[in-house]
Amino acid sequence: MRLFSRRRSESRQPIKVRRMNFDFKGLEKAGYWYGDDPVATHLLNVLSITFPDGERFFVDAVRAFRDRVDDPQRQKDISGFIGQEAMHSLEHKAFNDLVAGQGYDALVERALNVTQKLLAGARKHLPPERQLAATAGLEHITAILADTILSHKDVIESMDPSVRPLWVWHAIEETEHKAVAFDLYQDVDGDYWQRQRAFLISTAYLITFTSYFTWQFLKQDGVHRQPLTLAKGLWRLFGYRGVISSTVPAWFRYLSPRFHPWDDDNTDLVAKWRDTLPEPAVSSVA
Repeated sequence: MRLFSRRRSESRQPIKVRRMNFDFKGLEKAGYWYGDDPVATHLLNVLSITFPDGERFFVDAVRAFRDRVDDPQRQKDISGFIGQEAMHSLEHKAFNDLVAGQGYDALVERALNVTQKLLAGARKHLPPERQLAATAGLEHITAILADTILSHKDVIESMDPSVRPLWVWHAIEETEHKAVAFDLYQDVDGDYWQRQRAFLISTAYLITFTSYFTWQFLKQDGVHRQPLTLAKGLWRLFGYRGVISSTVPAWFRYLSPRFHPWDDDNTDLVAKWRDTLPEPAVSSVA
């Protein structure tokens, strides 16, 4: 049921496709690359593991309905979304390979297998409209995580320089295209309750997956028996102005029938950090 029909906002950002070819020089000896914190480092590592296959799922969900859009600018936005997500898959695969090479190869492989099975199940059992609804919801989660990264300078400064550009670049691009899947879902279906069901279920799966595999990484390191280290890491993530706790108000905003991603207009924030990116190997504006 469509409770309210939100009018699509104009594109607030050019959706620029950039192939970066990050080399992650120094990552192999960086240890815990987020603030020397094993909990936060491994949580972000686990999120990265989901990205290559997850981004491909998002692309397929959007591509399935792009023929419903007649507006030339929106077709450009969709092309930009597809291009950016493809680049995210490539860059995070390279990052994941380096993480695996630090002695976590078996664990990374397990997490990849679970990710692929979950997404294969979604493709098999969910109709295309629900796949798009799930994509819109998960895109909101990545967008609010991106906003937290870009709006908290201490978060960025906590990242080792070898990986900082990857996460800043990804955050910028997630913000640039944060309304594409949502707007398309509003065109295709717009059912509020389906959107919320998909969002809540996707959130539950993501929390379960990241919690389980973060614990497995910590367990492999033997950190799971260090209560002070765990407490420090959990506070960094879930305490005052934590990486995850800072996203909670924005997470709840998605539940509003009148929600639109660009209600939070953070274009100035994106422009600020875009200037810090290294020059891309290849770039184009959709």
